[in-house]
Amino acid sequence: MTDDSTAAEAVRDGEYAFRLTGETPLYETPDASARVVATLAAGSIVTVHDRSGDFLHVITPDDSFGFIPASTPVNEVEAMSLATQPEPPDPEAPLGPSPAGVAAFERDQTAQAARRAADRDWKPDPINVGDAQRLLIYDRIDKNKRETLMIMGGYVIFLTLFFAAIGAVIGFSSQVPPSEQVTITLVVGAIAGVISLAIAVIMYRSSTSIVLGISGAHEVTKEEEPVLYRIVENLSIGSGLPMPKVWVIEDSAPNAFATGRNPGAAHVAATRGLLDKLEKRELEGVIAHEVSHVGNYDTRLMTLVAVVVGLVALLSDLMLRLTWYGAGARSSNRDKGGGAIALVILAVAVVFIALSPVIASIMRLALSRQREYLADASGALLCRNPDALADALLKISADPETLEVANKATAHLYICNPLKGHESFLNNLFSTHPPVEDRVRILRSM
Repeated sequence: MTDDSTAAEAVRDGEYAFRLTGETPLYETPDASARVVATLAAGSIVTVHDRSGDFLHVITPDDSFGFIPASTPVNEVEAMSLATQPEPPDPEAPLGPSPAGVAAFERDQTAQAARRAADRDWKPDPINVGDAQRLLIYDRIDKNKRETLMIMGGYVIFLTLFFAAIGAVIGFSSQVPPSEQVTITLVVGAIAGVISLAIAVIMYRSSTSIVLGISGAHEVTKEEEPVLYRIVENLSIGSGLPMPKVWVIEDSAPNAFATGRNPGAAHVAATRGLLDKLEKRELEGVIAHEVSHVGNYDTRLMTLVAVVVGLVALLSDLMLRLTWYGAGARSSNRDKGGGAIALVILAVAVVFIALSPVIASIMRLALSRQREYLADASGALLCRNPDALADALLKISADPETLEVANKATAHLYICNPLKGHESFLNNLFSTHPPVEDRVRILRSM
Protein backbone atom coordinates (compact mmCIF):
# COMPACT_ATOMS: atom_id res chain seq x y z
CA MET A 1 0.00 0.00 0.00
CA THR A 2 1.42 3.44 -1.02
CA ASP A 3 0.74 6.89 0.36
CA ASP A 4 -1.57 7.78 -2.57
CA SER A 5 -3.67 4.61 -2.44
CA THR A 6 -7.45 4.73 -2.36
CA ALA A 7 -9.67 3.11 0.23
CA ALA A 8 -10.75 0.45 -2.30
CA GLU A 9 -7.10 -0.47 -3.05
CA ALA A 10 -6.35 -0.67 0.69
CA VAL A 11 -9.21 -3.10 1.21
CA ARG A 12 -8.13 -5.14 -1.78
CA ASP A 13 -4.62 -5.38 -0.29
CA GLY A 14 -6.05 -6.74 2.97
CA GLU A 15 -5.97 -3.51 4.98
CA TYR A 16 -9.14 -3.06 7.07
CA ALA A 17 -8.02 0.04 8.96
CA PHE A 18 -6.41 3.08 7.36
CA ARG A 19 -5.83 6.78 7.89
CA LEU A 20 -7.65 9.41 5.83
CA THR A 21 -5.36 11.87 4.05
CA GLY A 22 -7.92 14.66 3.87
CA GLU A 23 -11.38 15.73 5.05
CA THR A 24 -13.90 13.10 4.01
CA PRO A 25 -17.72 13.28 4.06
CA LEU A 26 -19.51 10.45 5.87
CA TYR A 27 -22.79 9.60 4.15
CA GLU A 28 -25.86 8.13 5.83
CA THR A 29 -26.41 5.61 2.96
CA PRO A 30 -24.19 4.33 0.14
CA ASP A 31 -25.30 7.13 -2.20
CA ALA A 32 -23.51 10.32 -3.20
CA SER A 33 -26.80 12.24 -2.92
CA ALA A 34 -27.52 10.93 0.61
CA ARG A 35 -27.38 13.11 3.71
CA VAL A 36 -23.91 13.77 5.08
CA VAL A 37 -23.99 12.85 8.78
CA ALA A 38 -20.44 14.01 9.55
CA THR A 39 -17.21 15.23 8.04
CA LEU A 40 -14.18 13.19 9.07
CA ALA A 41 -11.01 15.19 9.68
CA ALA A 42 -7.75 14.46 7.92
CA GLY A 43 -5.75 11.85 9.80
CA SER A 44 -8.83 10.06 11.17
CA ILE A 45 -8.53 6.29 11.37
CA VAL A 46 -11.53 4.34 10.11
CA THR A 47 -12.23 0.60 10.07
CA VAL A 48 -14.04 -1.10 7.19
CA HIS A 49 -17.16 -3.02 8.18
CA ASP A 50 -18.18 -4.18 4.68
CA ARG A 51 -18.47 -2.93 1.07
CA SER A 52 -21.56 -1.74 -0.75
CA GLY A 53 -20.90 -1.00 -4.41
CA ASP A 54 -18.73 2.10 -4.79
CA PHE A 55 -18.93 2.84 -1.05
CA LEU A 56 -17.36 1.32 2.05
CA HIS A 57 -19.35 0.87 5.26
CA VAL A 58 -16.93 2.09 7.94
CA ILE A 59 -16.70 2.61 11.69
CA THR A 60 -15.44 6.04 12.72
CA PRO A 61 -13.21 6.90 15.71
CA ASP A 62 -16.30 7.86 17.76
CA ASP A 63 -17.86 4.40 17.11
CA SER A 64 -20.51 5.64 14.68
CA PHE A 65 -21.32 4.04 11.29
CA GLY A 66 -21.48 5.58 7.83
CA PHE A 67 -20.36 5.29 4.22
CA ILE A 68 -17.35 6.81 2.44
CA PRO A 69 -16.54 6.62 -1.29
CA ALA A 70 -14.26 3.74 -2.24
CA SER A 71 -12.05 6.26 -4.09
CA THR A 72 -11.16 8.16 -0.92
CA PRO A 73 -7.36 8.63 -0.70
CA VAL A 74 -5.88 6.97 2.42
CA ASN A 75 -2.57 6.19 4.08
CA GLU A 76 -1.43 3.06 5.89
CA VAL A 77 -1.78 3.00 9.71
CA GLU A 78 1.65 2.92 11.40
CA ALA A 79 2.34 -0.03 13.68
CA MET A 80 2.42 1.07 17.30
CA SER A 81 3.12 -0.73 20.60
CA LEU A 82 2.93 0.44 24.19
CA ALA A 83 5.25 -2.33 25.41
CA THR A 84 8.82 -1.40 26.29
CA GLN A 85 11.21 -2.86 23.79
CA PRO A 86 13.81 -5.14 25.41
CA GLU A 87 17.38 -3.99 25.35
CA PRO A 88 19.69 -5.98 23.12
CA PRO A 89 21.73 -8.57 25.00
CA ASP A 90 25.25 -7.73 26.01
CA PRO A 91 27.56 -9.93 23.92
CA GLU A 92 30.14 -9.87 26.73
CA ALA A 93 27.68 -11.16 29.40
CA PRO A 94 27.96 -14.89 30.29
CA LEU A 95 25.13 -17.21 29.29
CA GLY A 96 22.60 -18.42 31.92
CA PRO A 97 20.96 -16.69 34.89
CA SER A 98 22.95 -14.28 36.99
CA PRO A 99 23.60 -14.99 40.72
CA ALA A 100 21.41 -12.00 41.66
CA GLY A 101 18.54 -13.39 39.57
CA VAL A 102 18.87 -16.84 41.15
CA ALA A 103 18.84 -15.30 44.67
CA ALA A 104 15.77 -13.23 43.85
CA PHE A 105 13.96 -16.29 42.46
CA GLU A 106 14.76 -18.31 45.59
CA ARG A 107 13.52 -15.48 47.87
CA ASP A 108 10.27 -15.30 45.91
CA GLN A 109 9.73 -19.07 46.17
CA THR A 110 10.37 -18.99 49.93
CA ALA A 111 7.92 -16.13 50.41
CA GLN A 112 5.22 -17.95 48.42
CA ALA A 113 5.68 -21.13 50.50
CA ALA A 114 5.38 -19.10 53.72
CA ARG A 115 2.16 -17.46 52.50
CA ARG A 116 0.66 -20.84 51.58
CA ALA A 117 1.51 -22.24 55.02
CA ALA A 118 0.00 -19.19 56.74
CA ASP A 119 -3.22 -19.49 54.71
CA ARG A 120 -3.46 -23.20 55.53
CA ASP A 121 -3.04 -22.69 59.30
CA TRP A 122 -5.09 -19.47 59.59
CA LYS A 123 -7.93 -19.30 62.13
CA PRO A 124 -10.05 -16.23 62.93
CA ASP A 125 -9.23 -14.44 66.16
CA PRO A 126 -12.04 -14.58 68.76
CA ILE A 127 -14.07 -11.37 68.96
CA ASN A 128 -13.75 -9.75 72.35
CA VAL A 129 -17.20 -8.94 73.76
CA GLY A 130 -16.17 -8.66 77.39
CA ASP A 131 -17.58 -11.35 79.63
CA ALA A 132 -20.36 -12.17 77.15
CA GLN A 133 -20.25 -15.36 75.16
CA ARG A 134 -20.17 -14.83 71.40
CA LEU A 135 -23.17 -16.56 69.87
CA LEU A 136 -25.37 -16.72 66.80
CA ILE A 137 -28.98 -15.59 66.87
CA TYR A 138 -30.08 -19.03 65.69
CA ASP A 139 -28.25 -20.66 68.62
CA ARG A 140 -30.14 -18.50 71.09
CA ILE A 141 -33.47 -19.26 69.40
CA ASP A 142 -32.84 -23.02 69.54
CA LYS A 143 -31.80 -22.81 73.21
CA ASN A 144 -34.91 -20.82 74.13
CA LYS A 145 -37.18 -23.27 72.33
CA ARG A 146 -35.64 -26.25 74.15
CA GLU A 147 -35.98 -24.60 77.55
CA THR A 148 -39.53 -23.52 76.78
CA LEU A 149 -40.52 -27.09 75.92
CA MET A 150 -39.01 -28.28 79.20
CA ILE A 151 -40.96 -25.68 81.17
CA MET A 152 -44.19 -26.51 79.32
CA GLY A 153 -43.65 -30.22 80.04
CA GLY A 154 -43.22 -29.43 83.74
CA TYR A 155 -46.34 -27.28 83.60
CA VAL A 156 -48.41 -30.17 82.19
CA ILE A 157 -47.11 -32.51 84.92
CA PHE A 158 -47.90 -29.87 87.55
CA LEU A 159 -51.50 -29.43 86.33
CA THR A 160 -51.96 -33.21 86.29
CA LEU A 161 -50.81 -33.45 89.91
CA PHE A 162 -52.91 -30.45 90.86
CA PHE A 163 -56.16 -31.95 89.59
CA ALA A 164 -55.20 -35.32 91.10
CA ALA A 165 -54.74 -33.55 94.45
CA ILE A 166 -58.22 -32.06 94.11
CA GLY A 167 -59.56 -35.53 93.45
CA ALA A 168 -57.68 -36.87 96.49
CA VAL A 169 -59.14 -34.22 98.80
CA ILE A 170 -62.68 -34.85 97.56
CA GLY A 171 -62.19 -38.64 97.54
CA PHE A 172 -60.76 -38.87 101.08
CA SER A 173 -63.47 -36.53 102.33
CA SER A 174 -66.28 -38.71 100.94
CA GLN A 175 -68.17 -41.61 102.53
CA VAL A 176 -66.59 -44.34 100.35
CA PRO A 177 -64.42 -47.35 101.25
CA PRO A 178 -60.64 -46.90 100.99
CA SER A 179 -60.49 -49.37 98.08
CA GLU A 180 -62.44 -46.91 95.92
CA GLN A 181 -60.45 -43.83 96.90
CA VAL A 182 -58.02 -44.11 93.94
CA THR A 183 -60.90 -44.33 91.47
CA ILE A 184 -62.62 -41.34 93.06
CA THR A 185 -59.36 -39.38 92.94
CA LEU A 186 -58.81 -40.02 89.22
CA VAL A 187 -62.44 -39.40 88.22
CA VAL A 188 -62.81 -36.18 90.19
CA GLY A 189 -59.43 -34.92 88.98
CA ALA A 190 -60.41 -35.57 85.35
CA ILE A 191 -63.79 -33.83 85.80
CA ALA A 192 -62.10 -30.84 87.44
CA GLY A 193 -59.63 -30.66 84.56
CA VAL A 194 -62.38 -30.68 81.91
CA ILE A 195 -64.39 -27.98 83.70
CA SER A 196 -61.29 -25.83 84.13
CA LEU A 197 -60.43 -26.24 80.47
CA ALA A 198 -63.91 -25.10 79.42
CA ILE A 199 -63.66 -22.03 81.65
CA ALA A 200 -60.16 -21.31 80.30
CA VAL A 201 -61.40 -21.41 76.69
CA ILE A 202 -64.14 -18.89 77.46
CA MET A 203 -61.73 -16.56 79.24
CA TYR A 204 -59.10 -17.03 76.53
CA ARG A 205 -61.41 -16.01 73.70
CA SER A 206 -62.28 -12.75 75.41
CA SER A 207 -58.78 -12.00 76.71
CA THR A 208 -57.63 -9.80 73.78
CA SER A 209 -60.44 -7.27 74.07
CA ILE A 210 -60.05 -7.26 77.86
CA VAL A 211 -56.31 -6.54 77.67
CA LEU A 212 -56.74 -3.74 75.12
CA GLY A 213 -59.55 -2.25 77.19
CA ILE A 214 -57.55 -2.34 80.42
CA SER A 215 -54.53 -0.71 78.74
CA GLY A 216 -56.61 2.19 77.42
CA ALA A 217 -55.28 1.72 73.88
CA HIS A 218 -56.95 3.16 70.78
CA GLU A 219 -56.47 1.90 67.23
CA VAL A 220 -54.64 4.18 64.77
CA THR A 221 -54.39 4.35 60.98
CA LYS A 222 -51.46 5.05 58.66
CA GLU A 223 -52.59 8.68 58.30
CA GLU A 224 -52.66 9.19 62.07
CA GLU A 225 -49.34 7.51 62.93
CA PRO A 226 -47.40 7.07 59.65
CA VAL A 227 -44.00 6.24 61.20
CA LEU A 228 -45.28 3.58 63.59
CA TYR A 229 -47.67 2.11 61.03
CA ARG A 230 -45.00 1.81 58.32
CA ILE A 231 -42.56 0.15 60.73
CA VAL A 232 -45.17 -2.44 61.71
CA GLU A 233 -46.09 -2.92 58.06
CA ASN A 234 -42.50 -3.38 56.88
CA LEU A 235 -41.61 -5.81 59.66
CA SER A 236 -44.78 -7.82 59.01
CA ILE A 237 -43.83 -8.13 55.35
CA GLY A 238 -40.27 -9.09 56.31
CA SER A 239 -41.50 -11.79 58.70
CA GLY A 240 -44.19 -13.10 56.35
CA LEU A 241 -46.96 -12.43 58.90
CA PRO A 242 -50.34 -10.77 58.35
CA MET A 243 -50.45 -7.09 59.17
CA PRO A 244 -51.54 -6.72 62.83
CA LYS A 245 -53.76 -3.90 64.00
CA VAL A 246 -51.80 -0.95 65.40
CA TRP A 247 -52.73 0.68 68.71
CA VAL A 248 -51.38 3.61 70.70
CA ILE A 249 -51.57 4.08 74.49
CA GLU A 250 -51.62 7.75 75.47
CA ASP A 251 -49.08 7.40 78.27
CA SER A 252 -45.70 9.15 78.51
CA ALA A 253 -43.90 6.04 79.85
CA PRO A 254 -42.12 4.21 76.99
CA ASN A 255 -43.32 0.63 76.52
CA ALA A 256 -45.09 -1.70 74.08
CA PHE A 257 -46.84 -5.06 73.93
CA ALA A 258 -48.48 -7.47 71.50
CA THR A 259 -51.60 -9.55 71.98
CA GLY A 260 -53.97 -11.72 69.98
CA ARG A 261 -54.94 -15.38 69.73
CA ASN A 262 -53.08 -15.96 66.43
CA PRO A 263 -51.07 -14.01 63.82
CA GLY A 264 -54.24 -13.40 61.80
CA ALA A 265 -55.86 -11.58 64.73
CA ALA A 266 -52.83 -9.90 66.27
CA HIS A 267 -52.51 -6.44 67.80
CA VAL A 268 -49.38 -4.36 68.46
CA ALA A 269 -49.63 -1.47 70.91
CA ALA A 270 -47.05 1.22 71.69
CA THR A 271 -47.19 4.04 74.21
CA ARG A 272 -46.91 7.70 73.26
CA GLY A 273 -43.73 7.86 75.32
CA LEU A 274 -42.18 5.13 73.18
CA LEU A 275 -42.90 7.10 69.99
CA ASP A 276 -41.55 10.35 71.44
CA LYS A 277 -38.44 9.14 73.27
CA LEU A 278 -36.92 6.51 70.96
CA GLU A 279 -35.02 6.93 67.74
CA LYS A 280 -36.49 5.33 64.65
CA ARG A 281 -33.98 2.44 64.64
CA GLU A 282 -34.72 1.77 68.34
CA LEU A 283 -38.46 1.91 67.71
CA GLU A 284 -37.99 -0.57 64.89
CA GLY A 285 -36.13 -2.90 67.26
CA VAL A 286 -38.96 -2.76 69.82
CA ILE A 287 -41.65 -3.41 67.20
CA ALA A 288 -39.55 -6.26 65.76
CA HIS A 289 -39.54 -7.78 69.27
CA GLU A 290 -43.34 -7.51 69.49
CA VAL A 291 -43.90 -8.84 65.97
CA SER A 292 -41.68 -11.78 66.92
CA HIS A 293 -43.98 -12.45 69.87
CA VAL A 294 -46.79 -12.76 67.34
CA GLY A 295 -44.79 -15.00 65.01
CA ASN A 296 -43.68 -17.23 67.88
CA TYR A 297 -47.29 -17.59 69.09
CA ASP A 298 -46.21 -16.16 72.44
CA THR A 299 -49.36 -14.04 72.71
CA ARG A 300 -51.53 -17.14 72.52
CA LEU A 301 -49.36 -19.18 74.88
CA MET A 302 -48.92 -16.51 77.55
CA THR A 303 -52.59 -15.56 77.50
CA LEU A 304 -53.61 -19.18 77.99
CA VAL A 305 -51.02 -19.70 80.75
CA ALA A 306 -52.16 -16.56 82.56
CA VAL A 307 -55.76 -17.79 82.44
CA VAL A 308 -54.77 -21.22 83.74
CA VAL A 309 -52.77 -19.68 86.60
CA GLY A 310 -55.82 -17.66 87.59
CA LEU A 311 -57.96 -20.78 87.58
CA VAL A 312 -55.40 -22.66 89.68
CA ALA A 313 -55.50 -19.88 92.28
CA LEU A 314 -59.31 -19.89 92.26
CA LEU A 315 -59.62 -23.67 92.58
CA SER A 316 -56.91 -23.80 95.26
CA ASP A 317 -58.79 -21.29 97.40
CA LEU A 318 -62.06 -23.19 96.89
CA MET A 319 -60.55 -26.57 97.81
CA LEU A 320 -58.83 -25.20 100.90
CA ARG A 321 -62.13 -23.79 102.12
CA LEU A 322 -63.85 -27.14 101.55
CA THR A 323 -61.02 -28.97 103.30
CA TRP A 324 -60.74 -26.87 106.42
CA TYR A 325 -64.32 -25.77 106.86
CA GLY A 326 -66.27 -28.51 105.13
CA ALA A 327 -66.76 -32.22 105.37
CA GLY A 328 -63.07 -32.98 105.04
CA ALA A 329 -62.31 -31.28 108.33
CA ARG A 330 -64.65 -33.39 110.43
CA SER A 331 -63.06 -36.15 112.48
CA SER A 332 -65.74 -38.64 111.48
CA ASN A 333 -64.75 -38.32 107.85
CA ARG A 334 -61.03 -38.33 108.59
CA ASP A 335 -61.45 -41.61 110.49
CA LYS A 336 -63.06 -43.11 107.40
CA GLY A 337 -60.26 -41.93 105.14
CA GLY A 338 -58.30 -45.16 105.29
CA GLY A 339 -56.10 -44.80 108.38
CA ALA A 340 -52.68 -43.20 108.78
CA ILE A 341 -51.65 -43.65 105.12
CA ALA A 342 -54.85 -41.96 103.96
CA LEU A 343 -54.26 -39.06 106.31
CA VAL A 344 -50.70 -38.67 105.03
CA ILE A 345 -51.91 -38.66 101.42
CA LEU A 346 -54.63 -36.17 102.31
CA ALA A 347 -52.12 -33.92 104.08
CA VAL A 348 -49.77 -34.01 101.09
CA ALA A 349 -52.65 -33.18 98.73
CA VAL A 350 -53.75 -30.26 100.90
CA VAL A 351 -50.20 -28.86 101.10
CA PHE A 352 -49.79 -29.23 97.33
CA ILE A 353 -53.08 -27.38 96.72
CA ALA A 354 -52.02 -24.65 99.13
CA LEU A 355 -48.70 -24.18 97.30
CA SER A 356 -50.13 -24.57 93.80
CA PRO A 357 -50.79 -20.86 93.15
CA VAL A 358 -47.16 -20.05 94.02
CA ILE A 359 -45.80 -22.94 91.95
CA ALA A 360 -48.01 -22.03 88.99
CA SER A 361 -46.94 -18.39 89.17
CA ILE A 362 -43.24 -19.28 89.29
CA MET A 363 -43.60 -21.56 86.26
CA ARG A 364 -45.54 -18.86 84.40
CA LEU A 365 -42.81 -16.33 85.17
CA ALA A 366 -40.09 -18.75 84.02
CA LEU A 367 -42.00 -19.33 80.81
CA SER A 368 -42.53 -15.60 80.35
CA ARG A 369 -38.80 -14.92 80.75
CA GLN A 370 -37.91 -17.52 78.15
CA ARG A 371 -40.45 -15.95 75.81
CA GLU A 372 -38.72 -12.57 76.25
CA TYR A 373 -35.29 -14.03 75.47
CA LEU A 374 -36.70 -15.73 72.39
CA ALA A 375 -38.47 -12.57 71.19
CA ASP A 376 -35.23 -10.60 71.68
CA ALA A 377 -33.32 -13.05 69.49
CA SER A 378 -36.08 -13.29 66.88
CA GLY A 379 -36.53 -9.52 66.85
CA ALA A 380 -32.81 -8.96 66.36
CA LEU A 381 -32.90 -11.39 63.46
CA LEU A 382 -35.92 -9.62 61.95
CA CYS A 383 -34.60 -6.05 62.16
CA ARG A 384 -30.95 -7.11 61.59
CA ASN A 385 -29.82 -4.75 64.35
CA PRO A 386 -29.36 -6.29 67.82
CA ASP A 387 -27.69 -3.10 69.09
CA ALA A 388 -30.79 -1.01 68.29
CA LEU A 389 -32.98 -3.30 70.40
CA ALA A 390 -30.37 -3.30 73.20
CA ASP A 391 -30.27 0.52 73.20
CA ALA A 392 -34.08 0.64 73.29
CA LEU A 393 -34.22 -1.73 76.28
CA LEU A 394 -31.73 0.43 78.18
CA LYS A 395 -33.73 3.60 77.46
CA ILE A 396 -37.06 2.03 78.45
CA SER A 397 -35.71 0.51 81.67
CA ALA A 398 -33.93 3.76 82.65
CA ASP A 399 -37.01 5.92 82.12
CA PRO A 400 -38.34 6.96 85.57
CA GLU A 401 -42.00 7.24 84.58
CA THR A 402 -44.43 4.50 85.59
CA LEU A 403 -46.96 3.12 83.14
CA GLU A 404 -50.23 4.03 84.86
CA VAL A 405 -52.45 1.61 82.90
CA ALA A 406 -50.34 -1.48 83.65
CA ASN A 407 -51.04 -3.94 86.47
CA LYS A 408 -49.83 -7.35 87.62
CA ALA A 409 -52.28 -9.12 85.31
CA THR A 410 -50.92 -7.45 82.15
CA ALA A 411 -47.30 -6.71 83.16
CA HIS A 412 -45.91 -9.83 81.47
CA LEU A 413 -47.16 -8.65 78.07
CA TYR A 414 -44.94 -5.56 77.89
CA ILE A 415 -41.41 -5.55 76.46
CA CYS A 416 -40.05 -4.24 79.80
CA ASN A 417 -41.54 -4.61 83.26
CA PRO A 418 -43.88 -1.60 83.56
CA LEU A 419 -44.21 -1.90 87.37
CA LYS A 420 -41.33 0.24 88.62
CA GLY A 421 -40.34 1.55 92.01
CA HIS A 422 -40.71 -1.77 93.85
CA GLU A 423 -37.30 -3.33 93.31
CA SER A 424 -36.36 -5.98 95.86
CA PHE A 425 -35.06 -9.53 95.97
CA LEU A 426 -38.53 -11.07 96.13
CA ASN A 427 -39.95 -8.77 93.46
CA ASN A 428 -37.06 -9.64 91.17
CA LEU A 429 -37.59 -13.33 91.92
CA PHE A 430 -41.24 -13.06 90.87
CA SER A 431 -40.58 -10.65 88.00
CA THR A 432 -42.26 -11.33 84.67
CA HIS A 433 -39.15 -10.24 82.74
CA PRO A 434 -35.49 -11.29 82.85
CA PRO A 435 -33.02 -8.64 84.00
CA VAL A 436 -32.43 -5.99 81.35
CA GLU A 437 -28.68 -6.33 81.87
CA ASP A 438 -28.81 -10.00 80.83
CA ARG A 439 -30.94 -9.22 77.80
CA VAL A 440 -28.61 -6.44 76.68
CA ARG A 441 -25.53 -8.61 77.26
CA ILE A 442 -26.96 -11.36 75.05
CA LEU A 443 -28.00 -8.89 72.34
CA ARG A 444 -24.55 -7.27 72.35
CA SER A 445 -22.94 -10.68 71.84
CA MET A 446 -24.96 -11.49 68.73
